[in-house]
Amino acid sequence: MAEAPRNAQIPSGYDEEFVNEVDDDFLCLICHLPLREPALTRCGHRFCNACLEEHLRRQEVQNQPYTCPADREGLDRDRDVFPDNATGRKILSMAIKCPSDGCSWTGELRNKGAHLEACPFKIVTCTSENCHVSVKRKDLEQHVIDTCEWRIIECEYCEEPHPKRHLQDHFETCNKFPLPCPNSCGDSVLREMIPNHIENDCPLTLVSCPYAQMGCTEKLQRKNVDSHLQSAMQEHLDCACIKLNSTQVQLDETRAQLSRLTQDQQESREATRKLEEKLGALQRQIDTKVITDKDERNTRFIWKITSFSESLRQAKEGVKKEIESDPFYAGCYGYKLKVSAHPYFTGFVFAIPPHFSIGIVLMKGEYDDMLPWPFRRKITFTIIDQNKVLKERQNYTDYLSPSKPELFLAAKSIFSERPREKNMVLKKTISQFISHEKLQTRRYIVNDTLFLQVDVGPDD
Repeated sequence: MAEAPRNAQIPSGYDEEFVNEVDDDFLCLICHLPLREPALTRCGHRFCNACLEEHLRRQEVQNQPYTCPADREGLDRDRDVFPDNATGRKILSMAIKCPSDGCSWTGELRNKGAHLEACPFKIVTCTSENCHVSVKRKDLEQHVIDTCEWRIIECEYCEEPHPKRHLQDHFETCNKFPLPCPNSCGDSVLREMIPNHIENDCPLTLVSCPYAQMGCTEKLQRKNVDSHLQSAMQEHLDCACIKLNSTQVQLDETRAQLSRLTQDQQESREATRKLEEKLGALQRQIDTKVITDKDERNTRFIWKITSFSESLRQAKEGVKKEIESDPFYAGCYGYKLKVSAHPYFTGFVFAIPPHFSIGIVLMKGEYDDMLPWPFRRKITFTIIDQNKVLKERQNYTDYLSPSKPELFLAAKSIFSERPREKNMVLKKTISQFISHEKLQTRRYIVNDTLFLQVDVGPDD
């Protein structure tokens, strides 16, 4: 069945009152009310479109042929039923009264919807969230502003927004809500400030006497503190004297304890220093690795020279041209010696390519009185090749000996003497030992460390 044009549609249901009586031709033969979306059958009867559709649906459900509700003539649903637009327009032009109670508006039925959109007497629902109260449109604004229990208003104390019906509950927890002091002092205090008021301001709060640390045990209301201080002045003075004497005793005890601790600390430092010296000596023994043969005539000393590049730099710049090993003895009861080295030796008179020059230093020792003089031991210097494969190592060796013709005559004469003073040293030097160029040809320096082996043999 074809639909009626939009301008002929009639709102479903009529709750309005027509100004004039509706002619029978404009009444539905099924519901007997003014036609809504009129439909005309081939046999000339008019029905509300919805009423006729319901009639035909029931016949279809009951497997009955379609018939006109008025005369029972057979109908073809698609060809025998038509929209009656002319009648629809006539009905829409009929005058009606507004269905809203109290409204005096009258007008054509087709304007009913537009009127109801603005009708001040139409019943509408409150626009506030959660409010389901219905009022006339003309009263809606006043309801929302003045009487709606769900209208949002600001708390007069904290200015937070809350629904009107919850405001009283909010007052029970509002931090800015004024409350009487719990001590009944007469002050009104913000809820959040009550602890501070009780602690610091309330005149009725029980507090300790300001001289409690001096021994006064009195507790009284804050408002009575001043009078208590006046009346108990002598007692407070006595307490202060006792406290002062006690403090002085404690101070003296603390000073004595501190003195004992300071002395213990000094003793601990001294013990630590001695222990460090022993450990240092032990470490030097481990690092130097002095090895002596059973016959006490052959001694091997290994000098581990670390941070070689730094020593070389200082020698080049003239900051520290010479470095020395720790002292060692040639045998358990032998000569006291140490090794001297010039990391960057370029000659005394004529310039030569940079060399690593070494020599031996004879020092005054503990056993000099029992040793033969002059000193005539052969001393062999060896730079260890640190190649990981032992068979491939090529150590570099040279020696000092009284019989060696290259030695300076002055050195020979010096070593014929015996050191007479504790700090007296006599040097015997190989002026050129190994060139820097050759020093780089093997793994003589690894991880900035060089190992120099010194063998002190028997008399030459």
